[in-house]
Amino acid sequence: MRKLVKQRLIKSIFVAIAFIAIFLITFTVNRQYIARNTDLVSVAVANTKIPAYSRLNQTDISMRKFPKSAVPKDAVLDPTPYTKDEVYYTGDIGFSQGDIIRAGKLTTSDMEPATKLARLKDDKKMLLAIDTNLVKSCANLVTPGSRVNAVVFIKGEGSSGFMGDSEENKDKTISPAEDPYLANLLVVDKKNADASPPPETGREAIPAVITIMLDEDNLEAAKALVEYNEKGSIYLLPVGFESDFYLAP
Repeated sequence: MRKLVKQRLIKSIFVAIAFIAIFLITFTVNRQYIARNTDLVSVAVANTKIPAYSRLNQTDISMRKFPKSAVPKDAVLDPTPYTKDEVYYTGDIGFSQGDIIRAGKLTTSDMEPATKLARLKDDKKMLLAIDTNLVKSCANLVTPGSRVNAVVFIKGEGSSGFMGDSEENKDKTISPAEDPYLANLLVVDKKNADASPPPETGREAIPAVITIMLDEDNLEAAKALVEYNEKGSIYLLPVGFESDFYLAP
């Protein structure tokens, strides 16, 4: 009899422990579920549409609270590292207004073609292509990143050799001394006649097009270079190199 009572007591204790364990597990799970759906987390969201391949700016972002369960793991909780500490760009999708800014959709690389062009707007730059060849551009020394001075040769319509020849009949050579717009130009790309990077050897190594980067508001320089390109030949004289360029492949 005493043995039977003891067995029942042990069973009752095990049942009670099991019920307590089930209760504690259920309570913890419910508490976590409630916390996920009621606890709010501040995350960065796009307060305007941010196009693909665009630089992420502080003015594009505002902070908003969301339930924990609705916040992705890569959500940006502090935008400072992405807007002030380092330059970040959106990927091939961008963000719509109200979207949570996600670190997985941002990149520090500006080497994508569309990102390169988007950066022109951020940096207030524009591009201009001019005709040249290796003879006119110091062989292969003019490469993307080169700083060059330009000298323009415009052939006259035909000189008679007399002092009375008009200016139109005389050959002209124009350097940065006569036109400051020809000084310290930044080369960001060069292509051959097939619009591809020229190989190092062979006849195809002669580039046909050099791309120059100018300040966006420097339209007078752009006009001058276009006119020189149409009227004469532009010779490029390397004077330095700048490593922070981003358009060349």
